[in-house]
Amino acid sequence: MDLMTWIFTGITLLFFVILSLKNILNLKKACAICLSVTLTWIVLLTLYFLEVFNDKIIIAILMGHTSLGIYYVLEKRVKKRLLLFRLPLLLTFIFIIYSILESFSFNSLIFLMVLWLIFSLIYLFRSNSGFSKFANKLIECCKKW
Repeated sequence: MDLMTWIFTGITLLFFVILSLKNILNLKKACAICLSVTLTWIVLLTLYFLEVFNDKIIIAILMGHTSLGIYYVLEKRVKKRLLLFRLPLLLTFIFIIYSILESFSFNSLIFLMVLWLIFSLIYLFRSNSGFSKFANKLIECCKKW
């Protein structure tokens, strides 16, 4: 079997094991797919750092799925006004994944800090008539059509 088939098989087996454990332990909020993907990239990342596994692309793809899953969970659970921070949050996840897999970029960190500062200022002044329209556009940018 090729590498991808092994990884797909592992994720699938983990999915059914976690699904069974969810029912046995009555864990309704745990997502079996999310946990399967997350556990897979954690194992692969560990193997990568141990120099046993060397495919960073699949690790990055799986890490991206986990970060997007976290993003969607947070999006559903935070107050609407905090949705303004979606872009800085998503870029922060990408930065973390890239820093783990490739290299830390001080310039990117500075950019993110400035971005968080700008969005925080928009958030603080969102009740101001000039900022409220813009803040609402940021919040509504990803509205489901």
